[in-house]
Amino acid sequence: MAKPPPAVLSAMVSAVRHHGLDTRLGSRLFAPDNWHQSLSSRYFVEARLLDRLLRAGDRVSAVMCPMTLNRINSGRPTTGRMHWAFQAHGDPKELKALRLAIQAALLAEGLDAPSTPTPHVTISYLAPSPLPSQQIEPIDWTIDEILLVEGGGAPYRYRPIATWPLAAPPYPYAQLRLL
Repeated sequence: MAKPPPAVLSAMVSAVRHHGLDTRLGSRLFAPDNWHQSLSSRYFVEARLLDRLLRAGDRVSAVMCPMTLNRINSGRPTTGRMHWAFQAHGDPKELKALRLAIQAALLAEGLDAPSTPTPHVTISYLAPSPLPSQQIEPIDWTIDEILLVEGGGAPYRYRPIATWPLAAPPYPYAQLRLL
């Protein structure tokens, strides 16, 4: 997964509050410290699998990924649950490349890697109703590291097991906007 740095997370929390979504969700709001961009499927780990996941992380070679979150909305209910999530503007090519690099690394370690998640950050897995798209002030986030985490506990939290930095791009992202 990738987790937003403090300044990005603060902007995300402000956007949720600005639209009153924290009040509407109440206890159904996923703890902001857990907000993340998924980059692979979920695995239930045992010792041998953990070693393979760590080796897969070591195999990943990708550049930092710019992403702009520009709205909050609900997707189609899955397994009877309604999700509300930040959505990104488009699907940046660097993020696609990162997801494919992670998928290839997992496959190289003999792990099933069926999922390549879309650019989004879930704020509730148990929302009470569909949410019309809420436009927000764009939040720019450059994903500069990936994490292997373990989830659990009460309250539920993600505990980092390992992190891997992503390479700097061969060009400044700011220049891309000028072209």
